[in-house]
Amino acid sequence: MKRNRDHLNKAFFSLLLFLSACGIKANPEVLKEPEVVVKRIGDKVYVKSLSGDIKIKDFEREGEYWIKERPEAFCFFIERVGGKSKKYCVGKSLQEKPALEILEEEEYVRLLAYGFESYKLYSIKNGTLLLESGEEFKNTKEIKKDYWERCYAVTGIKNSSESAFVNFCVKPKKAPPVEDVKKLEIRQSQEKLYLVWFYDKEYREFVVYMNGEEIGRTVGFAFEMPIPKEKVIFTVKVIGPLGFESEGISVVYNP
Repeated sequence: MKRNRDHLNKAFFSLLLFLSACGIKANPEVLKEPEVVVKRIGDKVYVKSLSGDIKIKDFEREGEYWIKERPEAFCFFIERVGGKSKKYCVGKSLQEKPALEILEEEEYVRLLAYGFESYKLYSIKNGTLLLESGEEFKNTKEIKKDYWERCYAVTGIKNSSESAFVNFCVKPKKAPPVEDVKKLEIRQSQEKLYLVWFYDKEYREFVVYMNGEEIGRTVGFAFEMPIPKEKVIFTVKVIGPLGFESEGISVVYNP
């Protein structure tokens, strides 16, 4: 038994030497195909690589996506850099768009969509559609209001394609109140005037106004300035943690 095993080992070793001498690798590396997500939204086709770098002729790259605008059905090749190419095809763009009805409540809006069996809701930030934010829903969707206006886009889904976007914005809900400073006082030296106050809540900074015009900001509880030569009204407002401003507390200086 041992003699047979030694004979097999020698034969296998001889085969490896033969393959090496012929320039043939025993375990050649398999070239990888593209691993991508391809989606059509309206007239545009979006391609995102899930692994490795890719190239697509006649597509333009924008961030993580390769994009081409073409409403007709067409096919194209995606090349994986250092790997294989693969053919992909997309159907023609959908001509219909979803119809939307928006019902507004104090804390949220209820979105009602018509015309398709399902839909996708995307967020829009600074005028840019966030493709990764797409959330599928059926006919109705609740969207919570924020303290800032938020904008969205909705597509209708049919046969794995998405229609063109229908955009809308949700108005902000009422901002939370910000408490004003306490114990605002004026103190004076021979050359300077000081506003001092007290505050025990969370805040970003304080804004100081003189006769309605901003004259400075501070994160401390005092503000120094030259002594005015005439009667003025000082106002201090608080910028809260979320960036909203209090109504302000005022004090009058009369030389």
